[in-house]
Amino acid sequence: MIIKHCRVLLTILSLLYSIHALAASNCASDEYETENGACYPVWHGETASGAYYTIAKPTGWTAANGLVIWNHGFQSFMTGFEPTDLLSLLNPFWDGYYTGEVQDKPGLGPYAEILLAEGYALAASSYSQTGWAVFDSHISNAELYNQFLTLAASEDLVAPEQFYIVGASLGGIVTMRDLESDLLPDPDGALILCGAVAGSINWFEAFDLRMIYESVCEAVPGADLPRPWYEHPELLFGEIEFLDSLDKCTSISSRLLIDENDPLEVFAWELQNSDAADRLEEILETSDTRNIFFLGLNLWYAVFQIPRLINDESQLNGLIPFQNAGIDYGDGSVNQSALRTVALPSAREALLDNYTPTGNIGTTRIVSIHTSHDGLVKVQNQMALIDALPANQLTVGIVNDSNSPSHCGFTVDEGLAAWHELTDWVNGGPQPSPLDLELNCLATAADEVDCNYDPSLSVFTALPSFKRHNAVAVTGNNSYDSTSGELYLQSLQLLGTDTTYDLVLQPPTAGSSLFTIKSFNETGSTPIWQHSSAFDANQSLLYVPRVNLLNVSPPDNNEYDVYMRLENDGNVDGLEFIEFEVTP
Repeated sequence: MIIKHCRVLLTILSLLYSIHALAASNCASDEYETENGACYPVWHGETASGAYYTIAKPTGWTAANGLVIWNHGFQSFMTGFEPTDLLSLLNPFWDGYYTGEVQDKPGLGPYAEILLAEGYALAASSYSQTGWAVFDSHISNAELYNQFLTLAASEDLVAPEQFYIVGASLGGIVTMRDLESDLLPDPDGALILCGAVAGSINWFEAFDLRMIYESVCEAVPGADLPRPWYEHPELLFGEIEFLDSLDKCTSISSRLLIDENDPLEVFAWELQNSDAADRLEEILETSDTRNIFFLGLNLWYAVFQIPRLINDESQLNGLIPFQNAGIDYGDGSVNQSALRTVALPSAREALLDNYTPTGNIGTTRIVSIHTSHDGLVKVQNQMALIDALPANQLTVGIVNDSNSPSHCGFTVDEGLAAWHELTDWVNGGPQPSPLDLELNCLATAADEVDCNYDPSLSVFTALPSFKRHNAVAVTGNNSYDSTSGELYLQSLQLLGTDTTYDLVLQPPTAGSSLFTIKSFNETGSTPIWQHSSAFDANQSLLYVPRVNLLNVSPPDNNEYDVYMRLENDGNVDGLEFIEFEVTP
């Protein structure tokens, strides 16, 4: 009943907002209105993938004026995290709040007013998905581009002579997928703002943060997060309980009221909340999280969006891609108590394939800018572009926001400086440097405080923070004897317990695919965390790291990570070989 009343309230608010917007508009229904009240012809519609589009162009537009596609950021059932006001979690003006449906009239981005005034046509897609939309965003954007061509042809116009893509946050990796797909023509230039350009590896950051948080907070009454971690909590009340859990562990509600830049205020808060302060410091330092606001925001993604990513039929459709059985979190107590999970390599690859940049961008020139202390999409994302792209096609500019950490907290002048340096470069000017971005900004800004590019800032490390390859050494020796067909495991752990076992599996009998237990011996308990063979009862998965092959000809010096699943063939329980990968 409460949910029903909330929906009614939101519907009323939405209606009032729509009436107000209609009354305040200076433009006709078939026009796009900018913030300063300028009106441009606009078209809305839906493409074959189920994505909606908005296309606007100045009157008298010709191919010589060019086209810009805008790629928006992350949208989902819940649209943001403002812990100072619970109601601001809700966006009553988006009908998709409860359904997850895409917006039927997507916006054209923060620079629409400037770009339209400069003569460009603008186009934007809702994508066919909300959330981590890169599974098929490139398809939606190809349809968008073709829709623009159809519109142009209806007015006896031809394809734009220059084509750009601008994307922010999630829109950054959407942009990279657009550039690397064969579905759109190579853009002349791309501007990426605070882009999640390292791709799906960003989700490992959110997963690890949740594991660290739960490890530190597990003994605090009422601070636990919804279980199991891979299933979606209920909407609305799940968010309320989530905020309450954070508050019990970290005293987030009072910490957000102080000035983080005032050492005296921070010190006073720590004195009054000493236990919460200790837990907060351990979580932030271990996870390399910038501050408590980003802790709350990133945990929101981990708690509410990871389960959606896993369970959405149009995304991972039940595959669990996150494994941390061999990850050293750099903190002894966290390592000891952190929940450990196992994931099939194919599940991990399904996520990384949607999407990890390859560097195949044709001739497109890219300017990619980031704030230095972005705590949601870390600046280390830029390393993915630096490593993958030719230096003469990429300029990375970093804005120093150390006094006020932000995600995408660029001033308008900083964004437009990057845009104009990009277009000058495309039109024959020199490749801009980070210093050029700052000088361009200073030349046009009304106030120099709005220009904070810092050419001395560089990116040296890449994501994820906790590396998956070449993890810590394995306890115990694991081997497969090709002569006997037996698999030998040492120091096997049942995840969630401290007991270890030695196990010998005998090969399948005729007509079966199941390895069965030949011997199973308890070898004691381990007081410390270790990386070893592990059985994950939640998924019925057995993980056997670094298996050596014995008695093979010719000798094989590789080691293999092996994955097996507990099955029943009607007569016997056993373990079926599922996947393997060569240990890096």
